[in-house]
Amino acid sequence: ACDKGMRWRSRKIKRAATGDGRCPRTFSKARYERRVCNAQPCPLDVMCVARMDLVIGIDASGSMGTSGWKAQRTALLGLINRLQFSKKSGLQLGVLKFSYKVNVLQQLTDDKKKLVTAVTKTTFDRWTTNIGGAFRSMKGMLQFGRRDAPSVCMLWTDGRPSRPSSKYDAALGAKDLRSSCRVMVVTMRPAVPKAYVAPWVSHPKSQNVMVVNHPSLMVSKVMQVNTFVCGKVQRFLDWTKAQNTTAR
Repeated sequence: ACDKGMRWRSRKIKRAATGDGRCPRTFSKARYERRVCNAQPCPLDVMCVARMDLVIGIDASGSMGTSGWKAQRTALLGLINRLQFSKKSGLQLGVLKFSYKVNVLQQLTDDKKKLVTAVTKTTFDRWTTNIGGAFRSMKGMLQFGRRDAPSVCMLWTDGRPSRPSSKYDAALGAKDLRSSCRVMVVTMRPAVPKAYVAPWVSHPKSQNVMVVNHPSLMVSKVMQVNTFVCGKVQRFLDWTKAQNTTAR
């Protein structure tokens, strides 16, 4: 939406090559093109006004630590307050948490109160990092989405996959998920660098990975996360004025 984004287009193969014939690779210059867009700086305080179905997975593994878990949850509540919800014209949000098990906290909905309650009441699991399971559960949640709205799946994690998941299992889950939505990842530790999670996310890779150096910093990064995931933003002050005008 701002601070430089990326537009891209690709060509599909109309007829498969036969014999000694060859088709250009998917991301070769012959089939794939991208360009910078929305280069203007982001306002300091924004409201996401995009129409999309968004699923967020938050990390409840032990490596988060109590303070990191609380910061992540507070950041998510802050993000919810900067999303314009509307099943008809705005955003729907679904949330899950993952550790050894994956728990759906709230299916896709435009009910802000339900989302706030679900996130506020959820507890810290303090176990392993089942990223593959999180990706598969995200895909299942999309069945409650809208056919005519873009789908985005964003995972927040501070660790690498661990039982019952693995690096291979996470890669398979991500690959399957990419067929249903745009996959994005927010990493919250230097131990999980951009290069490690890049194979999981959608193209262009540079636009779908955000790096935060520690879970405790998530609260201060809410606006950056908002502009990272949202395709259309509005200055919060302008949005508030518009809402007050509509209410009259």
